[in-house]
Amino acid sequence: MYSIIAYDSPTDSVGKAIFNVATNKLVSAGKLTLKESDIDDFQLSVNQNNPLFGRVKPLQTHIVVKQDNTILFKGRALKPKREMTSSGQFVQSFSFESVLAYLLDSTQRFKEVHNTSPADFFKLLINVHNSQVPAYKQFKVGDIDVTNSTDNVYRFIDYANTYDAIKDKLISRLGGFLRIRIEPDGNYIDYLKDPGKEHSTDNPIKVGRNLKSASVEIDPTNVITRFIPLGATIESNNPSGETNVANPRITIASVNNGKDYIDIPELQGEFGIINGTNVWDDVHTPEILKPKAEQWIKDQTAAEEHWTISAVEIGLDRFKTFNVSDSYQFINPAVAEPQLLRITQKVIDVLSPHSSSLTIGDKKKTLTQYQSDALNAAKQVDALKSRVAAQTAKIVTISNELGEIGSIKEAQLTQDELIKELQEQVQKLQEQTGGDQYYEGNIIDVSEFQGTIDWSKVVNAGLALSVIRVQSGSSHIDTKYSANITNAISVGANYAVYAYFAATDPSDAAVEANDFYNRTKSVVGSSKEPRFWMIDVEEKTMIDMRSGISAYMDQLNSLGIPDNKIVLYIANHLYDSFNLDVSRAGAVWIPSYGKNDGTVAGSTKPSHPYDLWQYTSKGVVAGITENTVDMSTEPSDRFKKSYLVKG
Repeated sequence: MYSIIAYDSPTDSVGKAIFNVATNKLVSAGKLTLKESDIDDFQLSVNQNNPLFGRVKPLQTHIVVKQDNTILFKGRALKPKREMTSSGQFVQSFSFESVLAYLLDSTQRFKEVHNTSPADFFKLLINVHNSQVPAYKQFKVGDIDVTNSTDNVYRFIDYANTYDAIKDKLISRLGGFLRIRIEPDGNYIDYLKDPGKEHSTDNPIKVGRNLKSASVEIDPTNVITRFIPLGATIESNNPSGETNVANPRITIASVNNGKDYIDIPELQGEFGIINGTNVWDDVHTPEILKPKAEQWIKDQTAAEEHWTISAVEIGLDRFKTFNVSDSYQFINPAVAEPQLLRITQKVIDVLSPHSSSLTIGDKKKTLTQYQSDALNAAKQVDALKSRVAAQTAKIVTISNELGEIGSIKEAQLTQDELIKELQEQVQKLQEQTGGDQYYEGNIIDVSEFQGTIDWSKVVNAGLALSVIRVQSGSSHIDTKYSANITNAISVGANYAVYAYFAATDPSDAAVEANDFYNRTKSVVGSSKEPRFWMIDVEEKTMIDMRSGISAYMDQLNSLGIPDNKIVLYIANHLYDSFNLDVSRAGAVWIPSYGKNDGTVAGSTKPSHPYDLWQYTSKGVVAGITENTVDMSTEPSDRFKKSYLVKG
C-alpha cells in the first residue's frame, strides 16, 4: 500500500500522514513518475479537508511517498494551484520535484580542469554544490564507476547550475546515470555506468501474463547524417582579457581535404542531410580526431526504440518488483523477438495502483538493422500474399477438376482453413500497430437463475464480458457462483463479479463487502482476477444509502480493491434518491428496459449518465438454456479501456 507523509520544513523529523490508500480519502489525485537519471516528479491534488490544503510553502514543504516501508520519493513542493471541480469542490494541486533538483540551486564557477579522472571531476562539482547550499540540500558522493579510455578529463566549467554541468560535462560525453539514495545519514548521489540489473529469466514482461498491451515507437530524431567532429579548444590571444568567450576547436579539415565534416551517404539517403557534432575535449590533433570520428560513425544509430506498456494488469506485489534502470525479458511474439529491455520510467497512480504503467526500452538500431527490419516486414507481407494466391489457386483447381459435391466440400474445407489462417495473420498484423485490442461481443450478467452454463458455447458465440453474481446480501450465497467463475476462467472468458446490496447500515455493508471479497477469492485463488467488483444497488435498504455504499467501498479498498476496480450498478428510477458518490466508482452501470423485448430498438436509454446500459433481461445467448439473460450495450470509452482491453 502507498502512503504520503508531509513535512512543513525540510528539516522536520516528524511529518503528517496525509494519505493512505486503505483509509484516507482526502487525496483526489496522486501520480508519481520515476525517471532514469532525471528529476522524478509527483503530481498531487488534495481537497479542503486535507492537512496540506492552504498550507503548502513552495520549496519548503516536502513529502515522502512510501510503498509499505520503502521510500519511493522524497521531494519539495513547487507553486500550488487552486481550482474548483465540476462538482463544486475546491481542490489544490501541487507539483513536487525530487531531491535531485537541489542540484539546480547551486552555480558552478568558471574553471579549467586538467588531468583529472571522471570520479574526481564529479566530486569537484558536488563539492562546489555543497559549499553553496544548506546541509539538507547537500549530497554525499557514493559509488562512481564511470571512466573514459584514458581516465583523464579535460574540461572548461562555466557558470551553469550543478545539475546542468553534470549533464553537459559528464553524462552527455561519457554516458552513465545518476542515482539518488535516501539513507538515514543523508542523501547520497552515485554516478554509475549502469545502475540497473539484468533479469534474464525471472519476472519477464509478457503479453497475456502481466500486461494488457504494448506499443513500440521508432525515434530517428537523434540521427546525424553530416558529422562534424570537434577536438579540444584551441588557445587564442584574447586582448580584451575576457574569460567567458567562445574559442575555436580542433577540426579534421587539415586531414580531410579541407572539409571539417564527414558525410554518411547511406544515412543521407534514408533521412536527408542532418548536421550534428560530437566533442572530444581530450583530443588535441586532427590526426587522432579523424579515426575517432570514423569509429563514432560506425557506431552511429539510426533510430531508438521506446516501448510503452500502456496498462500493467498485475498485482501490487509483482508491480513493485519492476525497478527503473533494470532490464527484463520482454516477450510479445506478435510485435518482436524476445529481448532484454530496460525500464526507463515508472508511473505509479497511488489512488489506482492497478492503472500504473511502465515505459521500457532504450534499444538502439543501426541503419542496417533499421532497413533490415523494414525489409523483413515487407517480405512477410509478400510471403503472406503468395500463400493466399497459392491456396486460392489450389481451391480453384480442386473445384474445376473434381466438380462433385464431395470435392466441393473439400474445397470449402480448404477455403475455411485459409480464412482461419488469414484471420490469425490479420490479428497479428493488427497487434503490431500497438493499439489496444478489445473484447467484442455480448455483455451479460449471470447468476443461479441461468442454471448450468456451457461456457465454451458462450465464449464461442462472441463474449465481450460476463459479470457473475457471488451473493445477495451476506446471507444468500449464489449456488452457481463457484462453478461459473471456475468454468469461465477455464475457457478464457473475460469476466467480473457482482454482489446484490442488502445492508441495513454501514457496519452491515462492511460485512457484506468482506464476505463478497472472501467468497470470490476462495474460488479465484491465483487464477485470473475479475476485471471489476460490481455492487448491485436496486433497492433502498437504509435511510442513507450513500453512507452504506461508501462503507462497502471502503471495506473493499482495505482488502486491496481500488475504486477504479469497483463498478456501481444503480437502478435508474432510484438514482437520484440514492445520491451515491458515483465519482468514486470506476464505472456506472444503469438498467433501463423499456419494452424489454430483448432488442436494443425496443429499449429506453437511462435518464442518467452511464458507462454501460443494461437494455434487457430477455436476452438469448448460446450456452445458456435455463431462462433468458440480462444483456448490456454502449460501453463508454472509460469502460472499454478499463475492462474490455484484451490481455
